[in-house]
Amino acid sequence: MRLEKYLVQCGVASRKKIKAAIAEGRVTVNGKIEVNDATDVEWDEDIITFDGFVPEKKQLKYYIMYKIAGYITAMEDENKKTVADLLPENINRNSVFPVGRLDKDTEGLLLFTSDGDLSHAMAHPDRNMEKTYYVELDKDISLEDISALENGVVLDTNYTALPGKVEYLSSKSIHLTITEGKYHQVKKMLKAVKNKVVYLKRVKFGNLTLDGMIPGEVKEIKREDIHI
Repeated sequence: MRLEKYLVQCGVASRKKIKAAIAEGRVTVNGKIEVNDATDVEWDEDIITFDGFVPEKKQLKYYIMYKIAGYITAMEDENKKTVADLLPENINRNSVFPVGRLDKDTEGLLLFTSDGDLSHAMAHPDRNMEKTYYVELDKDISLEDISALENGVVLDTNYTALPGKVEYLSSKSIHLTITEGKYHQVKKMLKAVKNKVVYLKRVKFGNLTLDGMIPGEVKEIKREDIHI
């Protein structure tokens, strides 16, 4: 395992800060300063120190939150309520972080973890991780609108969104599945077909769903529950 990855799994700092610490000579392997973050190390075989202490592998945690509106996706903010405020007291807020984000007024499924590798993998564009949203609309949606969404609409930033999948629920509600996560993407996709989102909830992220959960609830899951 790369030295950098070893320290990431110990949770001593962010990947960027770990790289810097190694380059600065603050990390030793078996008593010798190591400045190469790609050096191979092994659990229970090599003795690694970070700023003079021996870090231990942290226990990776995974949680699903049914986010409610009014909270921004951040772990701290001086002026606004954050999703961290919704975490139960038994969860160490310093050890987990949200995977991706939901807008302040958007509800639904938000994954928290201490697993940086998983977070990176789920957010990587090559994974094409599907995210499904329940969308309520201001105006009736037409078959032409649905066809446009499924073929890729041009957003107001002149970016052409990848094709989405649309499940028609009613004249003013749909399920929209996308694999991208551009800023306000769902809202901008509906704006592109001259409609407006009046309510938005993420109901699925990869294979994870909100089944059996109530708004504001947080439940712990296992790594094997996440199919990636």
